[in-house]
Amino acid sequence: MDTTREKPAHSADVVILGSGLAGSVLATVLARNGADVLVIDAGSHPRFAIGESTIPYTSMLMRLVSERYNVPELKWLATFEAVQSKISTNSGVKRNFGFLYHRKGEQHNIAECNELPIPKITNTENHFFRQDVDAWMITVAIKYGARLLPNKKVANFEFDDDGVDIIAADGEVVRAKFVVDASGFRSPLAEQFQLREQPSRLRHHSRSIFTHMVDVTPYDDLVRPRGAHGNHQPWNEGTLHHLFEGGWIWVIPFNNHARATNSLVSVGLSLDPRIHPPVDGLTPEQEFRRFIADYPDIEKQFTHARSVREWVSTGRLQYSSKQTVGYRWCLTSHAAGFVDALFSRGLSNTFEIVNALGWRLLDALRDDDFAVERFEFVQTLEQGLLNFNDDLVANAYVSFQDYDLWNAWFRVWSISQRLAIFEINRAYARFLGDKDVASVERLEQLAVNGVVPDYAPAKAMFAQANQELRDVAEGRKDSQVAAANVMALLRDADFIPPALGLGDPDNRCIHVTGPKVVEMLRWAKNDAPPEIGELAFEGITLFLKKRLSLKEFALLDELKHTLAPLPVIGRPLRVPTPR
Repeated sequence: MDTTREKPAHSADVVILGSGLAGSVLATVLARNGADVLVIDAGSHPRFAIGESTIPYTSMLMRLVSERYNVPELKWLATFEAVQSKISTNSGVKRNFGFLYHRKGEQHNIAECNELPIPKITNTENHFFRQDVDAWMITVAIKYGARLLPNKKVANFEFDDDGVDIIAADGEVVRAKFVVDASGFRSPLAEQFQLREQPSRLRHHSRSIFTHMVDVTPYDDLVRPRGAHGNHQPWNEGTLHHLFEGGWIWVIPFNNHARATNSLVSVGLSLDPRIHPPVDGLTPEQEFRRFIADYPDIEKQFTHARSVREWVSTGRLQYSSKQTVGYRWCLTSHAAGFVDALFSRGLSNTFEIVNALGWRLLDALRDDDFAVERFEFVQTLEQGLLNFNDDLVANAYVSFQDYDLWNAWFRVWSISQRLAIFEINRAYARFLGDKDVASVERLEQLAVNGVVPDYAPAKAMFAQANQELRDVAEGRKDSQVAAANVMALLRDADFIPPALGLGDPDNRCIHVTGPKVVEMLRWAKNDAPPEIGELAFEGITLFLKKRLSLKEFALLDELKHTLAPLPVIGRPLRVPTPR
């Protein structure tokens, strides 16, 4: 330490770098539970950010963190209705995940589509308008006692046995017991300790071009006859993914509901640079326009669209860190690593780390003990989340070369999401009932490997499906052979509810209706493996018991006792195949 330096201008128990959602949610959790928190940010709000699309698992995790740390405002992030009424009317609605497959130079084949509607029995998801949501979240942290130091760039850190000095570029010094870097890719801690893996261990390779636009035509308006895809919900009411060999385009509208006050649409193009290298001499917008010109039905959606801010063009997006925790410091979420925006897992990873780090840090402050061993699991979790997402996305990009292969991988992703939701629904309901953290801690352990249930055949199926895609990527297997093998794995899996119809390649809209829920409950009680049957039954009924009124649940409870004799009802929605 430089003993001649002036006394620190600020001090805190915890300094958090970055006031985006990761930093501000953690600051809220810590401050609400008695910690003295200072958030330092190189910029200020409001500001542009992506990572706008939520998924049901993320929203359940928001509820769980809200209950565990007694921050009721976090539940407002978990539903479209609450975001509209409590936070900002500038956000959009998300009722589905939509995927449309395209071939270069060809019209889109309406049979080559997939949709995963979000069941109404859960909640309606969001397209966060991040500049509003992020700005609101930091005000919640401030309400609970956190302090914010904006427009302050951090230059370096000096650690000793008693704490850490955070030294700003202008020479100002802040003293803390612990520092959390939630600043993202340009992490000052990662830079000082040279934590980035060179090269990254991650399999996936992609770059991205993105912006916000107006006058983007809803894709449903371009389909003749309207609804020809057989999709349950309009594409425009969800996150739309245009897929093609080597990449995808996201279309995330904020203007897709009756109460919309925001005309913007988030648009991004992500490409594997090994297949689609950057084009020299073109601006990002020129490259985007040139690229979509090869896909006639995508181009139509953007005929009248124009950007309202500068386009962003990145190099390779993937980065990872060899270490994410140390003595009196931690990197969180996007400061630790990043894969790709596909499947919208960024916010899930953020809340997983807040959930796991929050109580450990509060305990360390209480005990005045910041031994690295106390935080080792956070590193295990961060690295596990990164590895799982890397496999999930890298395999998806591999599958984009062949619709049949994508159609199979879509189902692997779909059932992984369904099982994860069962797990978190059960953990959340149990925690609400008895406030015992045992179920929550079990969920933390499962999250390391993507919340795959602790059931050997499930782990084996996911591992084999992953290997099939790796074999295609590395040239050991034909894509059609791999697609057939993955579909066979899905048909043979005893842990997949038959009502979902995942083994039928023609069932491209995985829509969970009320009758299908009943069918799943009957299967869970009578035919499923015991471990999975219990998980599915409790993952549905325990959560519903917390959501529905007592009268409504009494009907569900009565139904539970009559499930066995019920006939099989509900049939998969089949997308018409053009002649």
